[in-house]
Amino acid sequence: MKLLLSTLVALILFLGYGHAGSAEELLTEEQSVQAVKEASELQAALTEKERPLNEIKAMMEPYFTHAFIEKYVKENVKETENGYIVYGSDFTPYSMPYFNYEEDLSFGSENNTHKLFQFFPAEEEGPVSYDDHYEAVLFVHENGEYKIDDVIFSETEPKTESPEVKQSPFNVSLIFDQSDAVSFGNEGGFSFIWNPYFKMKTLLSAYAYDVKSAAGNAE
Repeated sequence: MKLLLSTLVALILFLGYGHAGSAEELLTEEQSVQAVKEASELQAALTEKERPLNEIKAMMEPYFTHAFIEKYVKENVKETENGYIVYGSDFTPYSMPYFNYEEDLSFGSENNTHKLFQFFPAEEEGPVSYDDHYEAVLFVHENGEYKIDDVIFSETEPKTESPEVKQSPFNVSLIFDQSDAVSFGNEGGFSFIWNPYFKMKTLLSAYAYDVKSAAGNAE
């Protein structure tokens, strides 16, 4: 009896902490900025010399999703006599935006996609001209880490919502009476309620009561 109850308690606590530990770590603005800077350097390096195609894809893999790599290679990687290369251009499709990191950037998320973007005012002078627009880099979670999945240009501000900490679907506090309880700790999507009386009012207490009653009736 005691062994069974102990096992059930241990299983529930394990599941609760397991969910908390596996809560998906959110991408921060600082991390996204650093990723875009490094991805920009990588794309520039692809224009320096000819390489085998598999080497180009391997160089891109730490920064970009599989889908992005395939699109980028299709649009930009050209075959030569000695391998493959990206020819430098101001209009290379899927290239990282020329963010002004000394100015404010905007960061948010929508439907599990994180967006780092900046407003570009119209430019009417010089060799390159354009209207007011936004440029954004989109990040998604792939194979356990965030990677760049797309680059977009838009006349309107990209729609975002502030990233929120994901809560664990399991809450250990549910197995305790919350009267006279004090809440503390809400780390990694795991919340815990300390109750000085630890009054069990869930399946465990109900199960223990039923087993005891059944044993008494049998006697």
